Amino acid sequence: MSIEEIAGRRTGLRHGGSGAPALLIHCSLAHSGAWSGVMKGLESCLEMVAVDIPGHGATEFDASRDIQDQAVETAVVLLERFGKPAHLVGHSFGATVALRMAIERPDLVASLSLFEPVYFSLLAEGDPAAYAGEMAAMQDFADCAISEDWEGAANAFLKRWGEGVTLEWMPEKQRDYVLERIPLIVANNHSIIDVREGGVTLADVARISAPCLLMEGERSPATIHRVNDVIEAALPDVRRRVIKGTGHMGPITHAAEIAGEIAEFLGCDQA
Repeated sequence: MSIEEIAGRRTGLRHGGSGAPALLIHCSLAHSGAWSGVMKGLESCLEMVAVDIPGHGATEFDASRDIQDQAVETAVVLLERFGKPAHLVGHSFGATVALRMAIERPDLVASLSLFEPVYFSLLAEGDPAAYAGEMAAMQDFADCAISEDWEGAANAFLKRWGEGVTLEWMPEKQRDYVLERIPLIVANNHSIIDVREGGVTLADVARISAPCLLMEGERSPATIHRVNDVIEAALPDVRRRVIKGTGHMGPITHAAEIAGEIAEFLGCDQA
């Protein structure tokens, strides 16, 4: 792992593999090491950089600014370093960053491989009933967050998105890491949940020219399948895959299967 100053922030990076350039962007509450299994599966296909998103791993963040905006700034710098369009691989919040990159800087993006982009604001536009259902499902988390019961908020969040692995099942170091960062989930609402002027729209998604692999876990919350439905319907060049036997944390729990799907999508041979 290396630490560099990128876009004015100390930033953690992991490098691996050889081949076409690729940038990997992880989910909330994780860090770039979450990609270790996927990177191993793609090391003969891609020259990969996995980045710690702002506020995670070794990366600093500015609490006065939108986290997704800061993540996009970092991604621009890293993609420009490659000197040619690169493949973007994103999970959950990281997949929303990748989508924004394909919209705002299509010149830097060769393809998208997305596992469960949590762009719930797009669901509000494409399926308002499903959006309302997701807001209701989030209420336990929201109630805990409002009262700053961060342990309760973490457990509510993990029960839905962590495949049931709540705090009591975690080693102390991991538990402390999650509790320190669970307020960032609330900070992310502005960019991925709130319906707001200037936010990403389905019309923006429809302008994405890069081919996209859109993945999800078989056991993920139903809302995720509906988010992928509306994104799939908007994208002009998309392949969709359901990963059997997994949920939202598929890039960690089923890394080999996901690496295989990405390799097939990109037409590269695995070791």
